[in-house]
Amino acid sequence: MASILALLCVVEAFPKPPRTIPPVNPDDPQRLPPGVTRNVLIVGGGLAGLSAALELAEKGYNVTIHESESYVGGRAHSVKFEALGQIWQVEHGFHAWFHNYHNFQDIRKRLDIDKYFVPWEAVDYIFKDYKPESIASKGPYPLNLLGIIFDSPNLVLTDALKAVLALPDLVEFDYNKVYQKYDNMTLDEWASLRRIPKDFFDIIIAPAASVTLNDKATISAAEMLMMMQLYFLSDSKADYRETATQNYLTALFNPWINKLQSFGVEIKLNSSVTAFVMDEESAAFTGITNDTTPGRYYDYVVMATDLPAIKNILTNTAEMYQNKPSLSGRVEKILQKITNLNVAPPYKVMRVWFDMQLEDSRAKTILETPNFVPINLVAQYHKLEKQYIEWANKTGGSVMEFHLYTWAHGDVPDANVWGIISPAVKQIYPEIFDRNFTILAYHVNTYQNFPSFEMGSASFRPNCTFAMQCGIPNAVFAGDWLHTSYPSALMERAVSTGREAANEILLKDRVKQVPLVVTSSYGPGIL
Repeated sequence: MASILALLCVVEAFPKPPRTIPPVNPDDPQRLPPGVTRNVLIVGGGLAGLSAALELAEKGYNVTIHESESYVGGRAHSVKFEALGQIWQVEHGFHAWFHNYHNFQDIRKRLDIDKYFVPWEAVDYIFKDYKPESIASKGPYPLNLLGIIFDSPNLVLTDALKAVLALPDLVEFDYNKVYQKYDNMTLDEWASLRRIPKDFFDIIIAPAASVTLNDKATISAAEMLMMMQLYFLSDSKADYRETATQNYLTALFNPWINKLQSFGVEIKLNSSVTAFVMDEESAAFTGITNDTTPGRYYDYVVMATDLPAIKNILTNTAEMYQNKPSLSGRVEKILQKITNLNVAPPYKVMRVWFDMQLEDSRAKTILETPNFVPINLVAQYHKLEKQYIEWANKTGGSVMEFHLYTWAHGDVPDANVWGIISPAVKQIYPEIFDRNFTILAYHVNTYQNFPSFEMGSASFRPNCTFAMQCGIPNAVFAGDWLHTSYPSALMERAVSTGREAANEILLKDRVKQVPLVVTSSYGPGIL
């Protein structure tokens, strides 16, 4: 063992540090010049829209956000729920905030909210066919990877090394080449092609696919290889993550809203956008059909909704201008591309208040359960967030959240969800049934708006400026379903594309862009 470690330490193989994409116009002024007014419409109040709004508002733009829901935050939102004699804040679902979320970390610092985030050092898994795993990356590359393998109760070092040596697509990762080679292949097909040992695939690779909300059987191999680079290989701290100590309204969105409103940003909730108004001469989007404000005109539009919403808005826009082909044709050109993109299967998140707590000292605060369908993850909120911790300390109860991705049981009433998942819960936590825990309250979120990253979809994924390329000169996209020129995913992709969208607007007005810090597009090298 010592000789193997020593050999690997001297081989030239190092993760590449994150890189900064600097402004292309570094000599331009930091803000709009005095007396110059620019109005920006942002459709969608999720992370992407809020990110774009922050960058533009700080630069002196007049920003209006239209959000169809009664809250901001998108798939990280927090809403009120009344139960057990008090008002609770319930999120869309548990999220981890990763080391490589560079642009989100920048926003956190600007909002002064780092105090609400604490480390989550190890990822805990249970399997049906393997012993439980607790995976944490410690030390410099490649010792961090070897440490994971050496500490595993399931993996044999020699087999794991063979697996790593068989993974040039990871160790010699090249962002663009990976998509060219493997987007038309599923993760399972790639593993078969590379002859990945089953235990290594089941324990190290497959669990990552199970928490993407996508169907593991159809997810693109290229997308998963990119996520392995982003969340595991790009840095010895790549799998370092944090959790919030308060609900997201307190920890993130109230500070964000307050900051935006200090710049005069107008946030319109419960305001669904149905179609864009277009200027006949320039083909620019100048407003929305359901805005009753007299004389409202926008210089720029940021389309920051989820995929189903933007498809609907653009379809309505094309139909509204069907008698003016010069306008509708430009919108239809966008639709021809994004129509090929789908959403992931439906998913549910169930939060349950119990009258007791688990006594099993092995019960982890956050537990990934890739083999226990329909449960993919369990989070014990009475160990995570202040409101739930205080309630549990006072009552002796517990609050557990069950993530139910790729939901295959149809549109069932919320009251029936526990009955469907309880056999899997019993396998994971038999104590809940042996001690006859009583359910005091429950809350269920049900959605089908997460982007699908199925094989073959990458070529249809537009970038931030695609609307401009289609002849709409003042419109940009932002969102986690877009393509970026660097590794990104989930919440960081939303935040980063929001910043990209703002930068395109800034460039048009000759205002200095905001730098982006992004994960390297290249792997660490051969072990």
